[in-house]
Amino acid sequence: MQKENNSVLIIDDEALFNNSLTAILEAKGFYVKNADLGRKGLMLFEEGFDLILLDIKLPDMEGIEVLKAVKSKKPDTIVIVVTGYISPDMVESILSNGAYAYLVKPFDIDELLAVINSALKDLQKSIRDKKLLDNLSLLYRISKEMEGLIELHSISLLAARYLSEATRCSACAVFLLDSDSGEFVFGALNGVEYDERKIMSKKFMLDEKMRQRLIKEKNAVLIPELKTKPDILNYIPVENPKSVFIFPLAVQNKIVGIALFIHTQTMKLLDEELERISVISKEVAVYVENAVRYFKLKQGYLNSVMKLVGAIEKKEGYLQGHAKAVAEAAVNVARKMGLSEADIEIIGQAALLHDIGKIAVSEQILLKKEKLTADEYAQLKKHSAEAVDIIADIDLEHKLLPLILYHHERYDGSGYPKGLRAEYIPIGARILAVCDAFKAMVSDRPYRKKLSREEALKELTRCAGTQFDPEVVKIFVENVF
Repeated sequence: MQKENNSVLIIDDEALFNNSLTAILEAKGFYVKNADLGRKGLMLFEEGFDLILLDIKLPDMEGIEVLKAVKSKKPDTIVIVVTGYISPDMVESILSNGAYAYLVKPFDIDELLAVINSALKDLQKSIRDKKLLDNLSLLYRISKEMEGLIELHSISLLAARYLSEATRCSACAVFLLDSDSGEFVFGALNGVEYDERKIMSKKFMLDEKMRQRLIKEKNAVLIPELKTKPDILNYIPVENPKSVFIFPLAVQNKIVGIALFIHTQTMKLLDEELERISVISKEVAVYVENAVRYFKLKQGYLNSVMKLVGAIEKKEGYLQGHAKAVAEAAVNVARKMGLSEADIEIIGQAALLHDIGKIAVSEQILLKKEKLTADEYAQLKKHSAEAVDIIADIDLEHKLLPLILYHHERYDGSGYPKGLRAEYIPIGARILAVCDAFKAMVSDRPYRKKLSREEALKELTRCAGTQFDPEVVKIFVENVF
């Protein structure tokens, strides 16, 4: 039913009353339909009405039963009972079953209009209050789920899920703006299956017209009927897209990303959907902006720490290029194991930083050619914990710390610093252990000459199940990174 004005359904078996009241209300601007039977009225009610004028006595069923059915299906519907006879018991029954008011025939039309206007004002207030409550509830849920998140991919995944739930579209994608390059980078997708590894690195530029609308004017863009497939949809595996809606993610008048809604039908967004999208987008944009700021701070700190790593490697020549070699191998192993791109990135960063704690270890110990004493070995083992102290301020989500702290744990539980075993050791740390050991074995050290590649692989295989995770060793040996 298409209607712009308030709608009224009259259910009354008196034809003259029905027709007269319909004409009066239509003249006042209402959308009106009427029925002379209760069951017919309930069928019409399925179309959706703001208000019902209901006779208590109907030929086929009691008005009270109609009232109960209406309130059961849509409790917010306003029902005003009209009757030729009223009794105390009837009043109690009418009001206890949710009627807004009752009028006794014959009544003055101005009295009816006054009751209707009052009821509709109450309805609008109720709708506003409910929307406010719903929006506050939504914001609370988002803030609780995103509380403490500083990793852009995690925030994007939640944002895509909430935005997708706000509409009837086929899929929703979130892209984040790289303010340095002006490109949009894929963040997350909800609504369709996709290969994260193929899409995570995708970037695109907006054409000038789209950029003007979204970035400069901060307006949404709706294309209800696609004539050609925009470049942006090349990244989204939705078959036969028919329409798109692009909504800017903005905080403090600054664009931090966009939400892309794709539909396989002609898109018609309802006002409540747009309002919900706006509420979600504003909240999400705040978390994205905070995460971007943290990412930039983290990158700056990581660059400084990597300079320390370079200084350590340069000072202790046998470590030259070791961190980079371990990182490359660890990333490749993680990818072969099917880990997510987010986890692979963390493993790569941890590999680059795994030996940073050696800056706190004496050169005399690090460069010693003879076997270390028990005390010296105890000092060396502290380097994992020292690394944690160095990078703690840039790893607020504690994803790097466990990998670096536990990369000297052994699969059989005889490693350090905690004596963790098997699956209790984070998978990233198990990968680092294998890659670190191999790269160390095939390079010269102060206390021994390097092994050949074949000898090092045999040693990894020999220690699989005791020192190393057998599955990680198997993948490493089969691919020899």
